[in-house]
Amino acid sequence: MALLTKAQINSAVDRAWEDVPVPEWGEGAMVRLMELTAADRGYIEAGSVVANGQSPSLKVESLKTYREKLVGMAMVDEKFERLYSNKEIAAGELGSKSGAVIERLAAKVQELSKMGRFAVKDAEGNSAADPSGSSVSG
Repeated sequence: MALLTKAQINSAVDRAWEDVPVPEWGEGAMVRLMELTAADRGYIEAGSVVANGQSPSLKVESLKTYREKLVGMAMVDEKFERLYSNKEIAAGELGSKSGAVIERLAAKVQELSKMGRFAVKDAEGNSAADPSGSSVSG
């Protein structure tokens, strides 16, 4: 099998998505959630870590809006364009929505993005033989 080129990698559609019902937002209401990009995931994860010398309050503020960031960065329209910008998410546009709804949608984003417990579950399912066929003996 030939190695991929940069153009092939960049054009590959590799992010999972799912249309999720949200009856709390109207009869038949649905949102489309898409797996986070590497950049968005890094942004969220970096905001959850406190570097040495930083105020722990920065981490607390970031964690307060963790679920809103997950959902806001994952909600897309029919053309797979994000519905909310980083600025709108930071302004708290999703902060007034039902906590239960945001929690449910955030869990779906984590599942699609293989984060948290979903990363462990996926890794356990893929812990078979080394795909290269090589082995280590000691």
